[in-house]
Amino acid sequence: MNWVKGQDDTQSKTSPKFEKLVAQIKNNQSRNESYNLSKTLIAETKRDGEDKDLLQAYVITSGIAPDSLATKYCDSILNIAIKLKDQTAIGASYFSIAGRSMRVFDYKKAAEYFAISYDYYLSQKNTYWEKTNLLSIGRLKSLIGEDNAASNLFLEHYNYFKSNQITPDHKFSFNFAKVYIIYINSKLKKYKENETLIREVYTFFDQNKKYSFFKFHILLADGRNDFSLGNYNSALVKLENARKAIDLVDSQNLDNIDFYIAMCYWKMGNIDKAFPIFENIKKNFLKTKKTSLEFRPTFDFFTEYYKKNGTTEQQLASLNDLLEFDKYEKDVKSYVQLKLKDFDEKHKTEEEFLTEDEQRFGNWLSIAIISLSSIAVAYFVYKKVKTKTQNEKVEVSEAPTIATNFHEQQKTEEEKQNEISLDTGIDYSLYRPINKLTVDQILGSMKTFETSLGFLEPDLKLTALAQKFNTNEKYLSKVIKVNLGKTFNAYLTDLRFEYLDEKLKTDSQFKNQMIKEISSKLGFGSPEFFATAFKEKYGKSPKEYFEA
Repeated sequence: MNWVKGQDDTQSKTSPKFEKLVAQIKNNQSRNESYNLSKTLIAETKRDGEDKDLLQAYVITSGIAPDSLATKYCDSILNIAIKLKDQTAIGASYFSIAGRSMRVFDYKKAAEYFAISYDYYLSQKNTYWEKTNLLSIGRLKSLIGEDNAASNLFLEHYNYFKSNQITPDHKFSFNFAKVYIIYINSKLKKYKENETLIREVYTFFDQNKKYSFFKFHILLADGRNDFSLGNYNSALVKLENARKAIDLVDSQNLDNIDFYIAMCYWKMGNIDKAFPIFENIKKNFLKTKKTSLEFRPTFDFFTEYYKKNGTTEQQLASLNDLLEFDKYEKDVKSYVQLKLKDFDEKHKTEEEFLTEDEQRFGNWLSIAIISLSSIAVAYFVYKKVKTKTQNEKVEVSEAPTIATNFHEQQKTEEEKQNEISLDTGIDYSLYRPINKLTVDQILGSMKTFETSLGFLEPDLKLTALAQKFNTNEKYLSKVIKVNLGKTFNAYLTDLRFEYLDEKLKTDSQFKNQMIKEISSKLGFGSPEFFATAFKEKYGKSPKEYFEA
């Protein structure tokens, strides 16, 4: 639903001439029919020649297309969005690619692209998509075993949409968040909380038939919850209903449903029914070298089964399969953790800024209360001294002047530091609560960093650079934002491309290197990210640009 809805959040909108066809696509209950209609939309927008309309057509189609074809539509979104310089659409394309990668168990690509899309939405202040992204990143966190972190992200998403139920789609997102909270609660054994949530989600789908296509999600979550409780018969009924409700195009969810069906059969002792399902999951993994990180019990099943019923050769083969999965799991987990580290830093920084704002509000509220109390005291003092002699009144009237002069002399060092510096022209008040000395220190470190080409360090992170500057990531991020109007990633990328421009002017052979080598010399973490950033800046791929 989020991918289909993407068209509502890009900077451009579908032309009125295509609104009827778009409505047919959105409201159709058959994914295959919607996909065929979306291909018609692409053909018509291509004939019309408007890139903005073609962009929307690709956004819609990317969410409906079969897994094997979806990525090409996502790539088309990215290319057109870069051409149109539509930053929100660029973020949406990364989000779509990440989502599709999740569905085919490519968690490495999903982690990288979800982190990039979050950065885009953050820089564009697109709160709807920023919060929507948290749900996806939470799913990844859960898959790598960080269940408490995942729960916090799901709750943040939930609380945002609870307070922002502006449209029916917002209400859908609010209830969809409950599905993932149910899932994570069942892992954390918070079954009591799930009782209410499950009832609420079923009620939502019963009352909102246009979203019935997605009802299989609550059936799956409810089935998982029953499985976790040990209610295997009840879980089987719900999982079988989920399987009937799901469109076969949605391959990953179908695999998840089948896995839990097999788990129920195994726990109930019905090995004959569990075996073929687990066998299919195992074969797919050995063929593609990709599967859900949740599916490890599949391999435990075979080691246990062949230990009782198999030959020595079968026992060894099942152990080898288990070791291969463990190696795959370890590799994926470490990569995903690494790629989400940048997200963790940014998300932490945003949370700290919010906490800071709340603290400042609390401080100002306290000051206001104290001030009001002072005014009340002053009023009663005034009533007292009113009856005194004129001479005493003169003395009293001189007191405010003396007090004012004293107040001017006692200006705090922090207030002085936060005034505009006449020497540098810097408005230090913009950097509050960071004081003048710290701002100057960070700006000086940035200048040294730029002149010494420190930005060429491979895969440089905000936390690492803050440590080099003897400050924290929150302060460094704010100084960069106030001083340059950029995020940390944008600052780093711009410096690297400025260096590249100079290098191409002074070294004619530099462009003749492999793209991978150029990417590495510029400090980019991967050639793919370099190529994407390059195309966004120059409008061409590195190969096209260098060969021109």
